[in-house]
Amino acid sequence: MNKKVIAVFILTLVALVALWAYSFGPLSETRVPEANPASLQPMPEQTVVAQNLITFNIYHNKDLKENFYTIKFSQTWQLQAKNPVGSYHFTFPNGRGSAELIDVPDNSTLELFVLSQQEPRLKKSVSGYRRVNYQKLSVNGNEAYQLMYHSNMRGDDFETTIRTYIAGQDQASVITLTVKQNDFAKFQPIFLSILNSFQWENK
Repeated sequence: MNKKVIAVFILTLVALVALWAYSFGPLSETRVPEANPASLQPMPEQTVVAQNLITFNIYHNKDLKENFYTIKFSQTWQLQAKNPVGSYHFTFPNGRGSAELIDVPDNSTLELFVLSQQEPRLKKSVSGYRRVNYQKLSVNGNEAYQLMYHSNMRGDDFETTIRTYIAGQDQASVITLTVKQNDFAKFQPIFLSILNSFQWENK
């Protein structure tokens, strides 16, 4: 058999094995998932919040199988570029908001994960971290845990942050909303509306 034919045959075989390994085999988990363009196509919706008519953008995130979800954010908030797959990051005057997916270890519960891993990490990384409240709640029938804390991430500007961890079938979702401490009462109804808009789409 011709040496060139043998070389082509071997290279083709190697390519097929590599394709199998990355598609279905042990290397399949190393692939970086790509964002679905449909996740960035919002649908506007007007809602009355605290007697004010507010226009929200509803997002249907379809980036990761088994983790599709719906959430809305104020249409006036600025969506940041290059959001990680499965997430949204927004900024607005004196604040910011995000929705992300996180992997909870199989040997842990969501509550244990929040208290033993997430909060200690926040204490180390957030300047002036001080827990204000912690509670278990339900978000559209899903088990959830909420941390509320104060910090001084921007010098003398104290902030209030609410991080809500929502259990899912595969991964959990984390909705984070941060605003200047003095503005928290004004934004709280909007934050609640955003949180209550969250739904898993795989159920």
